[in-house]
Amino acid sequence: MKTTTLEYIPVDLSRWARKEHFEVFQSFAQSTINQTVLVDITVLLKHIKEVGWKFYPTIIFLLTKIVNSHAEFRMAMKNNELVIWNEIHPSYTIFHNETETFSSLWSHYDGNIHHFQDAYSEDVARYGNNLSYWPKEESRENVFFVSAIPWVSFTSFNINVANMQNFFAPMFTLGKYYQQDGKVLLPLAVQVHHSVCDGFHLARLFNELQEMCDDILRLSEEFNA
Repeated sequence: MKTTTLEYIPVDLSRWARKEHFEVFQSFAQSTINQTVLVDITVLLKHIKEVGWKFYPTIIFLLTKIVNSHAEFRMAMKNNELVIWNEIHPSYTIFHNETETFSSLWSHYDGNIHHFQDAYSEDVARYGNNLSYWPKEESRENVFFVSAIPWVSFTSFNINVANMQNFFAPMFTLGKYYQQDGKVLLPLAVQVHHSVCDGFHLARLFNELQEMCDDILRLSEEFNA
């Protein structure tokens, strides 16, 4: 299959192993999956403090790297056709203390953590005082979503989105991290659509994130490529 000018690849349903599952969860069994885990970020926090990275863009970068590594997290419906984006970028929330509201920004991802830290800082500096829901002029379809609730920890978190039938982008929510038994734990919730994802795919995502957090010192060189 050839890449289109809109930067996605159509899915050949006749040859896709999930064809029947997709049809079931797009029809009478429409459903999403919500899961919350605790991520051990002890090593990650120590490393980012040493190198001067910011925590929020760092965890967004790690999630984006994993999302871009697996087709099931890059799916969308375009013109009534299931497609896979060639790449996907993070759309994240920033909070406005003066109005107690938030805005949604996206930043470009190219696989380089230094580039992303810079892109994040530039976007927040440019648009951080704009109280609009979408303050950035440009808009993208190929995004997934990250939000944060840094004021409270949680053991479960659920987002209910109406008309989810064709909404396949993952939605991540970060809670307040805390110390327990000598570790720093981050509550992380994700919602995905059952049409394109199963529990297996979520487990792999969470396991890969934990591995990255544990091995961030070695991986930091790889992220620079």
